Amino acid sequence: MMPGERIMNAERGDLLNDVQGVLRWRAESLAAEQQEEAAEDALSLLLFSLGEESYAVPIRSVREIYNEFVITPVPCVPQFILGVMNIRGEIVSVTDVKQLLRLPAGQPDAMSPVIVVENDECSTALLVDEIGDITDVPESALEAPVATLDKSQAAFVSGSIYVGGRLVGLLDLEAVLTPIGVEA
Repeated sequence: MMPGERIMNAERGDLLNDVQGVLRWRAESLAAEQQEEAAEDALSLLLFSLGEESYAVPIRSVREIYNEFVITPVPCVPQFILGVMNIRGEIVSVTDVKQLLRLPAGQPDAMSPVIVVENDECSTALLVDEIGDITDVPESALEAPVATLDKSQAAFVSGSIYVGGRLVGLLDLEAVLTPIGVEA
């Protein structure tokens, strides 16, 4: 029933009930607006680990996750590009995030997952050690990257955030997805 219909009923003697109904309808409307605003301020993140460190990417940029794949090496590419993989006929580069961030690299395990991320221009599969949870955090909780990152790492980390008492680095996917040889 629309508010105007309730007011028409008020003319029939139900004034008290209709006033309460209009007030209830208005309160529900305001509550729904507040929930929409709260949802806009939340940042959904996919957590993953690289060795002992935790990182995240915005879930809006994640296309899919793969656990079983074959990497075909490609000559004359930077060391952090392990090669390419075929995803249903699409050739996607595979990026070793540990090498990109200059973290101690181990040999990729056959069971290491990849997170396929994309923007409007390109996509890549990020090789990680372990996939974590998806979590929503307030955008206001996002802080600057930690000062202990060296310059090469800071170029690929856009911020940090605490999730469950643990410091998590937020990957700068715009920097990661910038084609090689093109400045961001």
